[in-house]
Amino acid sequence: MPEQIHEHYEDSFLYCIRHSAAHIMAEAVLEKFPDAKIAIGPAIEDGFYYDFDLPRPLTPEDLQEIEKRMRQIIAGNYPFIKRVISADEARQVFADQPYKLELIEGLEHGGLDEHGNVLTENRRFRFTPTTSSPTCAAAHTSNAPGRSTRLPSS
Repeated sequence: MPEQIHEHYEDSFLYCIRHSAAHIMAEAVLEKFPDAKIAIGPAIEDGFYYDFDLPRPLTPEDLQEIEKRMRQIIAGNYPFIKRVISADEARQVFADQPYKLELIEGLEHGGLDEHGNVLTENRRFRFTPTTSSPTCAAAHTSNAPGRSTRLPSS
C-alpha cells in the first residue's frame, strides 16, 4: 500500500487560494469604504472571512458591488507582492488602522503585501496571481464579537 502524504491545510493550495481571496475582498471593501477599519482576514477550513469596522451596515447591493469588484480584481491577474518591513514602518503604514496596530504591537518585523495586509514572518504564504483565485461571492455579513462586520465567503 502506498504511503499517504498528509498536507497540513495551512500548507495547501486551497489555503493559499482562500487566503488570496480574503486579500482581494479586503481590497474591494476598502475601495468602496475608504474609511473602513480592517482587522483580520484568515482562510479557514470552509472558506475565508474578513473582519471590518464599517461606517454602516452592508446592504445586498453593497455585497453585489463588492463581488463585482472582486471579479474585476481577479481578472486583472495582478501579482501579490510581499515585502518585509520593520514593525515601526508597519505602524506608519497602518497609522489609521487601529486593529492592524494591535496586531503589529510586539512584532519586531512584519510583512506587508501590496493590498495592505500585515503578515507575520513566522508564517509561509505562497500567493498566486489574482487569476488563480476562485470566483468569489460575498454571500452575507454577520456581526463578529469585538469587531463590527464580518464578511465571509460563500
